[in-house]
Amino acid sequence: MTSTRRTALAALVLTTAFAVSQTSALAWGCIAVSEEGSYGYSYSYDDEADAREKALTECANRTTEEAVCEITECDEDD
Repeated sequence: MTSTRRTALAALVLTTAFAVSQTSALAWGCIAVSEEGSYGYSYSYDDEADAREKALTECANRTTEEAVCEITECDEDD
């Protein structure tokens, strides 16, 4: 294999690896807070609904039954 072909192949492999790592790096994370100040968070979820559910569950586990947890922030990280 010539050095030109090796260089082209290496560039192709690196480009593919970079593209795959960029698409897999996107993940949802959310923060939920109650009026009592309890909190819950999530990160690295594939979709927003699952990230919201996890944050709300974590918050509910840390607060009283009377308090309501609400999502204050939800972002898709790069």
